[in-house]
Amino acid sequence: MELSRPMRVVTAALDGDLLAVLAGADHAFTGRQLARLAGASSEGARRALARLVEQGIVLREPAGAAQMYRLNREHLAATAVLALAHLRFALLDRLRGVLGSWERAPAYAALFGSAARGEERADSDLDILVVRPGGLATDDPRWRGQIADLERDVARWTGNDTRVLEVGVSDAANAEEESVIDDVLRDGIPLAGDVAALRRLRVRHRRTRSLPSVR
Repeated sequence: MELSRPMRVVTAALDGDLLAVLAGADHAFTGRQLARLAGASSEGARRALARLVEQGIVLREPAGAAQMYRLNREHLAATAVLALAHLRFALLDRLRGVLGSWERAPAYAALFGSAARGEERADSDLDILVVRPGGLATDDPRWRGQIADLERDVARWTGNDTRVLEVGVSDAANAEEESVIDDVLRDGIPLAGDVAALRRLRVRHRRTRSLPSVR
């Protein structure tokens, strides 16, 4: 699944991409604006919009010399269109719910990589950082079971291979600069735990490393 182009789950046609744009805003667009936002040619967008207007899911309204288009939110199919268009938010909500229900809660968790940046393809992995809390053994069976269940469940929800990067809280704090931890803190989407606490640990580690050694 492409979280940034969720309509591709049911159709590879331009119609789906245009519906996703329209579902993301409660106002009208010109055909040229929609073509640009959907990454399509003006002619391709014009033909697709004509099909959608014919089906009634898109409303076309004259505005001077231009034609304006908006999603018909009273259409019987609008609920399904909106649900598909918001699959990214649905996944994030489900991830937060699952992580929030863990018996052993993570110190921090985030979606990162191409999916967080909106650059994923249908065959991209979904990358999730999970920071193991202090005092919890790496081989704790309940913890290991939670990690395995998360990888399996997210793959089943999305069709994407899911990779959990699991690190201890001390390892996350002490990782070298420009590590994957810094990438997650910069671009990741928080799912659980306290990101501010992890940032403070990272800053404290860097300050300690910069102190002159005492001989």
